[in-house]
Amino acid sequence: MKWFTHQSIAVMAAIAMGSSLAGVLSAWAGSIAPDVLDQRKAQKAFFRRRAFNKIHRGSSHWFGWWMLGWAFAKAGLLGPLSDELLSWFAAGALSHVVLDMCTTRGVPLIPWTGRRFSLRICSTGGIGEYAFLATAAALFWLAEKNALSGAFLPLL
Repeated sequence: MKWFTHQSIAVMAAIAMGSSLAGVLSAWAGSIAPDVLDQRKAQKAFFRRRAFNKIHRGSSHWFGWWMLGWAFAKAGLLGPLSDELLSWFAAGALSHVVLDMCTTRGVPLIPWTGRRFSLRICSTGGIGEYAFLATAAALFWLAEKNALSGAFLPLL
């Protein structure tokens, strides 16, 4: 998925679930974190683009790391604001992984094994991605109007 889709869905989800502004901004930052990590790692290589293509959607796109961060935040060990920021950051990153799971390339089932999982709903940058985004926007709009929010609030 494109960054715009990742960011839009993470922000819409955070707003629909009643997050504070700090939480929304944290979800926005987390929504691109897996790709930013891959970019930073690839910058160390001489052929950056080739390195990025090789490592992209590798271990940084494994849901387990982000679930651990989210669970750590939910344990309440850092203090209210830090826990909220980490929780929403991890939720944004988790949304990134789930969205990339919807593409034809998928995400790692287990890091470093080469095995991937894909729902094959759309291709990155294709018309399907934008239809997916429009559908998600409609659902989050409904959730924000309290039609669905009761189903999502216990999650975060």
